[in-house]
Amino acid sequence: MASPLDFSLPEGPRPRARVGFLQVLTFIVAAAILVLVYLQKRSETGAPRKGDPAELARLEKLAEDLERRTLYVQADEVWGEYMSLADLSPDSKAEYLYRRGKCLEEGGRHAEAARRLTEVELLSGDRDLKRKARQVLLECFAALGKQDVRDAVSRTFALGADAGKEEGTVLARVGGDAITKEALREQMTEQARALLLSRGAPLTPAELDKKASEIIDQQLQNPETLKAALQQVVSIHLLYREGLERGYGEDAETARAISDFRKAFIAGRVEKAEMEKALQALGPTEVSNHYEAHKDRFIQKEGVEFSFARFPTSAEAEAAIAALKAKSPEAEGKLEKAKGAAALGEPVPGIGPSAEISAHILALGEGEVSSKPVEHSGAFYVFRAEKKTPQRQLSFQEAEAQVKADLAQEKRKEAVEALEAQLLGKFKVDIVEEKPPAAPPAPAPPVLPKT
Repeated sequence: MASPLDFSLPEGPRPRARVGFLQVLTFIVAAAILVLVYLQKRSETGAPRKGDPAELARLEKLAEDLERRTLYVQADEVWGEYMSLADLSPDSKAEYLYRRGKCLEEGGRHAEAARRLTEVELLSGDRDLKRKARQVLLECFAALGKQDVRDAVSRTFALGADAGKEEGTVLARVGGDAITKEALREQMTEQARALLLSRGAPLTPAELDKKASEIIDQQLQNPETLKAALQQVVSIHLLYREGLERGYGEDAETARAISDFRKAFIAGRVEKAEMEKALQALGPTEVSNHYEAHKDRFIQKEGVEFSFARFPTSAEAEAAIAALKAKSPEAEGKLEKAKGAAALGEPVPGIGPSAEISAHILALGEGEVSSKPVEHSGAFYVFRAEKKTPQRQLSFQEAEAQVKADLAQEKRKEAVEALEAQLLGKFKVDIVEEKPPAAPPAPAPPVLPKT
């Protein structure tokens, strides 16, 4: 049976809700409010802002503290954060990149250090900074075993990648090579640094650099000192030029000497790092205990504060002695007060090492003038003892710097001996003893004829 017919009409599509302008605007405003709330919360949690002086000071102090504790890789990371927040000029950026490169090199990250130091070359206009960066860069290539790269880069630097840009104050030219005051100062500073280190100065590498710079800057204020140093460097350049013409620059002897220097230099850097650790471990209690245990080392010798005058001839010196004994004001005006006291075994202030002059001054009574001139280095000297000080025990406060230096010397020795003992276990050492020549065979006994 057929089903009844369906006469209902089909339903039309449901009308869609239309999004109004007010709804869209409400959504945008709500999103903006959420973003602002997030940013505010982030700033309240202490997120660093670029150029924030307090944050920059904190990072700088932290990085320097990490360097002092020889945590060089961590110091590099903090310096990187500092650079990201600071507004740096290209030269300032180069200085921090050099510092980071030095940290990485000290921390054994030679490949990363090389990348930092290469950027210094591109950014810096400071010749001294570029020279230091180049030196460390060469050390990084050597440590990485890239000797061919190191040699190629070294030759480029030696030829002068920036030839023709005579940066600095030119003092002399030898065969076309310019000798600048800045380069001379750097050489003298390195020599002063080595001297301070050899004397056991209880300073970190940064403090050694600063102290050496202060010494050389003071010396270079004297025109005579500058002239003498320049003459010495000119002499070296002249001999170097002559040596190149004679073929000494590429012969086997020079190559062997360079190889020996490289070994000694790298070994010295390891020793320097160990010494730095030993110095940083020194505390006030240890220094005080060292003084109490070795008081006999910290005694002020008998000394004499004195005045002196120098003359070109013996006759002039004798005339000055007579005038001083007669209390002549003119003769008094010729005397120069020495900056320090004369003591046995010590250089004479204002004159230099001379056992004869030290003994002569110590033999004078207070207020007494030399009875006859003392000849030294082509001049004739007249002395007058001003004040005599007896030998005495120095207090800890007076001797503290000397105590630190003495203790530092002991710590350095202990650190090097401990390192050598450790390395003997790390690297195999075979001492090959030369065998003595075999003794010749004993002669056969003579055969006696039969009877």
